[in-house]
Amino acid sequence: MPNLNIVPMFQWTPDYAVGIEEIDREHQQLFVLAEGMHRAMFDGRGKEFLQSLLRDLVQYTDYHFSHEERLMEGMDYPDLGAHRQQHQALKDKVRAMQERSASGEITMTIEVAHFLVAWLKQHTVASDRRLGPYLKAGRR
Repeated sequence: MPNLNIVPMFQWTPDYAVGIEEIDREHQQLFVLAEGMHRAMFDGRGKEFLQSLLRDLVQYTDYHFSHEERLMEGMDYPDLGAHRQQHQALKDKVRAMQERSASGEITMTIEVAHFLVAWLKQHTVASDRRLGPYLKAGRR
């Protein structure tokens, strides 16, 4: 039975909003994926959930990052190159974790959870927060 009393580790708050509705919705979905891992760990299903989380994370970040980068390209966002490099670094890290997990490494759940907490919160608050005002100004 799922433990409904756990405190979420990956909880979207307005502090993470960049102010662009579709980007914020996509970020919220990334938090949902990550929180699924957190809940699975508390339910004792972290190892079995890891493969599906990493697969879903690879697919969704490919979709989300492509969308975000298209918006930045369309607005001639000046930090596009650096932002794109951050996206690629995350995709590379998640794919490496996916390969490690597929090869049988089973002690990764806590590492993945910590990585997701740090990356989602840091990237959303630091990098994507700067993106929001720029995109809003260009949409007027």
